[in-house]
Amino acid sequence: MFPTIHRIRSYLGEQKTKILRRTGYLKRDWKSGLSDEAAFWARALAHEGRDWNRTEYQERMDPNLPLQPELRELIDAAEGTTVRILDVGAGPLTRVGRVWPGRTIEIMAVDPLAEEYRSVIARLGLTVPVTTQPAEGERLREKFAEDTFDLAYASNCLDHAYDPAKAIREMLAVVKPGKFVYLWHFRNCGVHERYQGLHQWNFSERDGDMKMDDGYQTTLLSEALEGFGAVECTSDFAFDFPVVIARVRKLASPPCAVVSSP
Repeated sequence: MFPTIHRIRSYLGEQKTKILRRTGYLKRDWKSGLSDEAAFWARALAHEGRDWNRTEYQERMDPNLPLQPELRELIDAAEGTTVRILDVGAGPLTRVGRVWPGRTIEIMAVDPLAEEYRSVIARLGLTVPVTTQPAEGERLREKFAEDTFDLAYASNCLDHAYDPAKAIREMLAVVKPGKFVYLWHFRNCGVHERYQGLHQWNFSERDGDMKMDDGYQTTLLSEALEGFGAVECTSDFAFDFPVVIARVRKLASPPCAVVSSP
């Protein structure tokens, strides 16, 4: 009985949030969330992650963390080669594993708040396996050459983007031809977080495609990447929440596009 009541209340809450968004009561407020995000990570990294997720903290801090199987299967790399991975929206600590026997892994972790995260890390006296560098997902080609990486990765961050489709096109541009972009996100974070701060986008799976919406308009990822990326999207659960996983294979280099400001 109680789970049913909870589901009904959750559904009604989501519908209310959607109506308030469409009617303009829950407006875009992207920039105001930047300080909140930095403050969240300051709390999360304090006390060895005890007030956040101790296991997640330990894995991210482990310099010998193995590269995850779901990422290895997307990288065709023979033994003795160097594998370059780009983690977009990495936060202060990348989740990407650092070790793959017989291969050398080079991780480039980037985030718009990298400088703020460096200050947090210095204040806490932490030594991290990979230092995050400043870069916006929507402007990756300003920092990296096309056809550079063996994999681009984004985990639970593109709901923070001001243009996630543009960020994904940029990720495709900087991976090598035939390589993959791997996207892992909690489902419909914008609605779940009532579009507070950085949480401005929703992601869900529709017939093997990734649906993106900001409460005003909806876009399918395959349409946004037509001719440039082949999309395969699935649903799963993690931390007791539904997640959306998309694997996008690069077909060609996306054309240059004008980048709008948030």
